[in-house]
Amino acid sequence: MPVGVILFIVWILLEIVVVAASIAWGFENGQWKDIESAKYDMLVDHELQPWPGRERPSTVTKQGEESAI
Repeated sequence: MPVGVILFIVWILLEIVVVAASIAWGFENGQWKDIESAKYDMLVDHELQPWPGRERPSTVTKQGEESAI
């Protein structure tokens, strides 16, 4: 067999293994339990959270006092 055919078969087998492992990982970690709620989560209004490890920026008011936003 030509080398190209062998490489193609190996590539297809590698893809099958990666897809099967990804699906198994998804089931094991509960990614497939509730697939309906994700489309509604973006509609929920949440307060903005600061970046982890960073404090909120402060601004100077008209009186010269520093306050957090």
